Amino acid sequence: MNVRVPRPLVRVEHALPTRVRLRVARIVGARVASERIARRIADEMRLERVTVRVRTGSILLEDRARTLDPAHLAARVDELLRSERDDDGIPLSQSPPLSRGPTRLAHAVAHAATEINDDVGEMLGHRADLGTLLPIAFATGGLVEVIASRKVPGPTWFNLFWWSLRSFMTFNVDAVNDEADGVSSDASSGDEDA
Repeated sequence: MNVRVPRPLVRVEHALPTRVRLRVARIVGARVASERIARRIADEMRLERVTVRVRTGSILLEDRARTLDPAHLAARVDELLRSERDDDGIPLSQSPPLSRGPTRLAHAVAHAATEINDDVGEMLGHRADLGTLLPIAFATGGLVEVIASRKVPGPTWFNLFWWSLRSFMTFNVDAVNDEADGVSSDASSGDEDA
Protein backbone atom coordinates (compact mmCIF):
# COMPACT_ATOMS: atom_id res chain seq x y z
CA MET A 1 0.00 0.00 0.00
CA ASN A 2 1.43 3.35 -1.02
CA VAL A 3 0.91 6.20 1.39
CA ARG A 4 1.34 9.56 -0.25
CA VAL A 5 3.15 12.01 2.00
CA PRO A 6 2.39 15.60 1.08
CA ARG A 7 5.38 17.36 -0.37
CA PRO A 8 6.47 20.34 1.75
CA LEU A 9 5.25 23.67 0.43
CA VAL A 10 8.27 25.45 1.90
CA ARG A 11 11.99 24.94 1.25
CA VAL A 12 14.91 26.57 3.06
CA GLU A 13 16.75 28.42 0.31
CA HIS A 14 19.47 30.03 2.42
CA ALA A 15 20.25 30.16 6.14
CA LEU A 16 22.54 32.17 8.38
CA PRO A 17 22.28 32.29 12.18
CA THR A 18 20.15 35.46 12.18
CA ARG A 19 18.61 35.29 8.70
CA VAL A 20 16.64 32.60 6.84
CA ARG A 21 15.28 32.75 3.29
CA LEU A 22 12.44 30.39 2.44
CA ARG A 23 11.25 29.46 -1.06
CA VAL A 24 7.46 29.22 -1.23
CA ALA A 25 6.23 28.75 -4.81
CA ARG A 26 2.57 28.79 -3.72
CA ILE A 27 2.66 32.48 -2.72
CA VAL A 28 3.76 33.73 -6.15
CA GLY A 29 1.11 36.23 -7.16
CA ALA A 30 -0.94 35.80 -3.94
CA ARG A 31 -0.32 39.24 -2.44
CA VAL A 32 -3.16 39.33 0.14
CA ALA A 33 -2.47 35.81 1.46
CA SER A 34 1.26 36.56 1.59
CA GLU A 35 0.67 39.67 3.67
CA ARG A 36 -1.52 37.71 6.11
CA ILE A 37 1.13 35.01 6.42
CA ALA A 38 3.89 37.60 6.96
CA ARG A 39 1.88 39.28 9.76
CA ARG A 40 1.16 35.92 11.42
CA ILE A 41 4.82 34.90 11.26
CA ALA A 42 6.02 38.23 12.66
CA ASP A 43 3.45 38.21 15.49
CA GLU A 44 3.67 34.56 16.42
CA MET A 45 7.45 34.18 16.23
CA ARG A 46 8.27 37.72 17.34
CA LEU A 47 10.78 38.22 14.56
CA GLU A 48 12.50 41.53 13.99
CA ARG A 49 11.73 41.54 10.28
CA VAL A 50 9.68 39.49 7.81
CA THR A 51 9.93 40.33 4.10
CA VAL A 52 7.70 38.60 1.55
CA ARG A 53 8.45 38.85 -2.17
CA VAL A 54 5.28 37.84 -3.99
CA ARG A 55 6.93 37.97 -7.43
CA THR A 56 9.59 35.41 -6.55
CA GLY A 57 7.91 33.34 -3.83
CA SER A 58 10.53 34.28 -1.25
CA ILE A 59 10.09 34.90 2.48
CA LEU A 60 13.04 36.45 4.32
CA LEU A 61 13.02 36.09 8.11
CA GLU A 62 15.46 38.13 10.19
CA ASP A 63 16.20 38.64 13.87
CA ARG A 64 19.59 39.95 14.97
CA ALA A 65 18.85 39.25 18.65
CA ARG A 66 18.79 35.45 18.38
CA THR A 67 19.79 32.41 16.35
CA LEU A 68 17.03 31.22 14.04
CA ASP A 69 16.18 27.56 13.47
CA PRO A 70 15.61 27.20 9.67
CA ALA A 71 13.89 23.80 9.88
CA HIS A 72 11.47 24.98 12.57
CA LEU A 73 10.67 28.18 10.67
CA ALA A 74 10.09 26.28 7.42
CA ALA A 75 7.82 23.76 9.17
CA ARG A 76 5.78 26.51 10.83
CA VAL A 77 5.43 28.50 7.59
CA ASP A 78 4.36 25.25 5.88
CA GLU A 79 1.62 24.82 8.55
CA LEU A 80 0.47 28.42 8.05
CA LEU A 81 0.33 27.96 4.29
CA ARG A 82 -1.85 24.88 4.62
CA SER A 83 -4.40 26.92 6.60
CA GLU A 84 -4.40 29.90 4.19
CA ARG A 85 -6.25 30.59 0.96
CA ASP A 86 -4.95 32.39 -2.11
CA ASP A 87 -6.40 35.68 -3.35
CA ASP A 88 -9.15 33.73 -5.20
CA GLY A 89 -10.21 31.80 -2.08
CA ILE A 90 -8.58 28.49 -3.04
CA PRO A 91 -6.55 26.80 -0.25
CA LEU A 92 -2.85 27.43 -0.90
CA SER A 93 -2.11 23.75 -0.33
CA GLN A 94 -4.42 22.87 -3.24
CA SER A 95 -3.73 25.69 -5.66
CA PRO A 96 -0.99 24.78 -8.12
CA PRO A 97 2.07 27.00 -8.10
CA LEU A 98 2.29 29.32 -11.10
CA SER A 99 5.44 27.52 -12.18
CA ARG A 100 5.01 23.89 -13.26
CA GLY A 101 8.49 23.11 -12.02
CA PRO A 102 11.42 21.55 -13.82
CA THR A 103 10.95 19.17 -16.74
CA ARG A 104 12.39 15.67 -16.90
CA LEU A 105 15.01 16.96 -19.32
CA ALA A 106 15.99 19.67 -16.82
CA HIS A 107 16.36 17.00 -14.12
CA ALA A 108 18.45 14.82 -16.46
CA VAL A 109 20.80 17.68 -17.37
CA ALA A 110 21.10 18.73 -13.71
CA HIS A 111 21.82 15.10 -12.74
CA ALA A 112 24.53 14.77 -15.41
CA ALA A 113 26.14 18.08 -14.40
CA THR A 114 26.08 17.04 -10.73
CA GLU A 115 27.71 13.70 -11.53
CA ILE A 116 30.46 15.35 -13.62
CA ASN A 117 31.03 17.97 -10.91
CA ASP A 118 31.27 15.24 -8.23
CA ASP A 119 33.79 13.30 -10.36
CA VAL A 120 35.95 16.40 -10.93
CA GLY A 121 35.81 17.28 -7.23
CA GLU A 122 36.82 13.75 -6.28
CA MET A 123 39.73 13.74 -8.77
CA LEU A 124 40.98 17.00 -7.26
CA GLY A 125 40.64 15.84 -3.66
CA HIS A 126 37.67 18.20 -3.15
CA ARG A 127 39.97 21.22 -3.33
CA ALA A 128 38.07 22.54 -6.38
CA ASP A 129 35.03 21.74 -8.50
CA LEU A 130 33.51 22.88 -11.79
CA GLY A 131 31.92 25.88 -10.09
CA THR A 132 35.45 27.11 -9.37
CA LEU A 133 37.37 25.81 -12.37
CA LEU A 134 35.04 26.90 -15.20
CA PRO A 135 34.90 30.61 -14.27
CA ILE A 136 38.68 30.68 -13.81
CA ALA A 137 39.23 28.96 -17.18
CA PHE A 138 36.77 31.25 -18.97
CA ALA A 139 38.24 34.42 -17.44
CA THR A 140 41.78 33.27 -18.27
CA GLY A 141 40.81 32.42 -21.85
CA GLY A 142 39.14 35.81 -22.28
CA LEU A 143 42.19 37.68 -20.98
CA VAL A 144 44.57 35.66 -23.17
CA GLU A 145 42.46 36.42 -26.25
CA VAL A 146 42.35 40.17 -25.53
CA ILE A 147 46.09 40.31 -24.83
CA ALA A 148 47.02 38.27 -27.93
CA SER A 149 44.73 40.10 -30.38
CA ARG A 150 44.89 43.55 -28.75
CA LYS A 151 41.16 43.81 -29.53
CA VAL A 152 38.04 43.26 -27.47
CA PRO A 153 36.07 40.78 -29.58
CA GLY A 154 32.36 39.95 -29.54
CA PRO A 155 31.10 37.02 -27.51
CA THR A 156 33.03 33.83 -28.09
CA TRP A 157 31.83 30.28 -27.76
CA PHE A 158 32.77 30.04 -24.09
CA ASN A 159 30.84 33.23 -23.26
CA LEU A 160 27.80 31.84 -25.00
CA PHE A 161 28.30 28.48 -23.27
CA TRP A 162 28.57 30.11 -19.86
CA TRP A 163 25.54 32.32 -20.43
CA SER A 164 23.49 29.31 -21.51
CA LEU A 165 24.60 27.35 -18.43
CA ARG A 166 23.89 30.31 -16.13
CA SER A 167 20.47 30.78 -17.74
CA PHE A 168 19.71 27.09 -17.23
CA MET A 169 20.76 27.27 -13.57
CA THR A 170 18.70 30.43 -13.00
CA PHE A 171 15.51 29.25 -14.65
CA ASN A 172 15.68 25.61 -13.46
CA VAL A 173 16.78 26.18 -9.88
CA ASP A 174 14.30 23.54 -8.61
CA ALA A 175 15.89 20.85 -10.79
CA VAL A 176 19.36 21.79 -9.57
CA ASN A 177 18.21 21.87 -5.92
CA ASP A 178 16.37 18.54 -6.30
CA GLU A 179 19.59 16.95 -7.59
CA ALA A 180 21.55 18.45 -4.72
CA ASP A 181 18.95 17.05 -2.29
CA GLY A 182 19.04 13.63 -4.00
CA VAL A 183 15.43 13.76 -5.26
CA SER A 184 14.90 11.66 -8.38
CA SER A 185 12.97 13.03 -11.34
CA ASP A 186 10.35 10.27 -11.01
CA ALA A 187 9.65 11.05 -7.35
CA SER A 188 9.30 14.76 -7.98
CA SER A 189 7.10 14.61 -11.05
CA GLY A 190 3.92 14.34 -8.99
CA ASP A 191 2.28 12.01 -11.53
CA GLU A 192 1.83 9.02 -9.24
CA ASP A 193 -1.57 8.08 -7.85
CA ALA A 194 -1.97 7.24 -4.18
